[in-house]
Amino acid sequence: RSLQLHLERHVVGSMAGKNGDSRSVLARAFPILGVVPTLSREDLQSDVVAGLTVAVMIVPQGMAYAALAALRPENGLYSCVLPIIVYGLLGTSRQLAVGPVAMVALLTSAGLTKLADPVTETAKYTELASLLAFMVGVIQTAMGVLRLDFVVRFLSHPVLSGFTSAAALVIGLSQLKDLFGIQLPRDKKLHKIAENFFPEVDETHGMTLAIAVLSMGFLFGARKIKRKVKMLKRFPDALFLVAVAILASEFGDFKEEGVKLVGEVPSGFPAPWNLPWDRVGDLAATAASISFIAFLESFAVAKTIAEKERYQVDARQELLALGLCNVVGSFFRCMPVAGGFGRSAVNYQAGAKSTLASMITAGTVLLVVLFLTPLFEPLPKAVLGAIIVAAVSTLVDVQEMKHLWKTDKRDLFLLAVAFGCTMFVGLLEGILIAAGMSMVLVLQKAVVPHGAVLGQIAEDPPVYRNIDRFPDAKLLDGVLIYRLDAPLFFANADLWRDRMHQLLQEYPKTVSVVLHGGAVAHMDSTGAHAVEGFIKECKRHEREALFAEFNGPCRDMLGRMGISKTKEDESEGPFFLTLHDAVAQAKRVAESRSVVLNSVDGSDHLEDGHAVTAADEC
Repeated sequence: RSLQLHLERHVVGSMAGKNGDSRSVLARAFPILGVVPTLSREDLQSDVVAGLTVAVMIVPQGMAYAALAALRPENGLYSCVLPIIVYGLLGTSRQLAVGPVAMVALLTSAGLTKLADPVTETAKYTELASLLAFMVGVIQTAMGVLRLDFVVRFLSHPVLSGFTSAAALVIGLSQLKDLFGIQLPRDKKLHKIAENFFPEVDETHGMTLAIAVLSMGFLFGARKIKRKVKMLKRFPDALFLVAVAILASEFGDFKEEGVKLVGEVPSGFPAPWNLPWDRVGDLAATAASISFIAFLESFAVAKTIAEKERYQVDARQELLALGLCNVVGSFFRCMPVAGGFGRSAVNYQAGAKSTLASMITAGTVLLVVLFLTPLFEPLPKAVLGAIIVAAVSTLVDVQEMKHLWKTDKRDLFLLAVAFGCTMFVGLLEGILIAAGMSMVLVLQKAVVPHGAVLGQIAEDPPVYRNIDRFPDAKLLDGVLIYRLDAPLFFANADLWRDRMHQLLQEYPKTVSVVLHGGAVAHMDSTGAHAVEGFIKECKRHEREALFAEFNGPCRDMLGRMGISKTKEDESEGPFFLTLHDAVAQAKRVAESRSVVLNSVDGSDHLEDGHAVTAADEC
């Protein structure tokens, strides 16, 4: 009987463990399953309100951003249904609002207009847009599976700020044709837009311009009022404008007056379709650029909100979620999508507690697509242009430029390069050039590492600091202390050896050299060979080389090279766990050789050899 009871408990416990593991796996794959059980009735009500609020905002924005991508309005609406549902199931951010965004729409237009004319080849252009969405999704999904989310970190904040600010201006200028009611060739370069625009100003359609000015005035005015009046923060200004414009167009015969309208918007949700797989190669560069930009924009806003709400977002899962929502959407005439700053902020402020709010948004937009699209036919294109201009006006980051002017001129240079290249060379070229320069500067920092000669500024307890930044720091008699502030590896090992050789020539009376390795995070075999060579050089000149505060992995590498012991007790030999112990040993060696040196004046060493800026040194 006892054996039977034991077996029953074992079987039941095993089944419970398996069920628990299954639930855990499902919760990791579909984060919404782990969030929904924790929601209260009030949370669910907040999700419904937030979902409806974002739906009211996303309908006009979806159509406007589709127009920015040179697509039909219905493609923007389609992109607000399935992609949002997929992200709602897979995403880890509870407030991120996915859908068409201005930056991705502009990059889509920049990449596709070279391959097909959106006016005369509408079907072909739409197919390419969906193929682009598929490729963006595949790249993002692959990055998530392979855990390559770190790759996008090479796009620094100054680079993104410069690109975003320039792209916002290009987006605004690209709407001139709809705002003025004139015919302009499509272009994404500032000087080309100006060349095409000014000769056509005389052909401006007065009524169209009046509609555009009134629309922008209303949107900018509403934004100011909503900031001041708390009760109006959720007021759907864009949807209100669209409704008023439709009524005015319908009863004012705008079409008869020559105002360009949106035109027919098909009802119903599209059936799955095939993609032009033979054009994959033509879209590779555009897809890669959008993949990085879309993820960075999405993850930045998701992380910001998550920190405020004190929960974690998983970068890898976010890549998978964004990738799969683009892949799924591509088979239903969707354009590439991402998480938007503005919509996500509205979703958060409206009280969203989970991605159920996104489901509500998608369901509402689906009802619009199925039953209400004919209502948008009389909408003037100038209104959509005004919505785009108002939305992107907040992306021009003047404050960042002012901040970098005061704090970091090198980052300001990066921002300026990204801004200039994006404005005058092209969107894709701008982001690629700026990202390339950012990577070059990263490599330059690694290849030309910062280091400092240290002097003593206090005796009890002993404190050592960079003699360039602390004029009162005194060099010790017969002892040279040098701190390397970077990993020591194949790219900088020779430069480090040259620097040490130069220092020994500058300080010829040195008896003991102490290398402070507290900031050396990593050392490869080439770096270890450089250390070995330096030790031999010191021995040839009857100098003692001592090493302090190198971390365990670095000591392990040196141990494998036969230079250092690998055990933690480093009380013997040239390696010490603390700088104080190493300096004490260096002093004993100097004293044992009866070396008496005067304190070396700051002018006795080369200034250019280790000139640093305040931002480089701690």
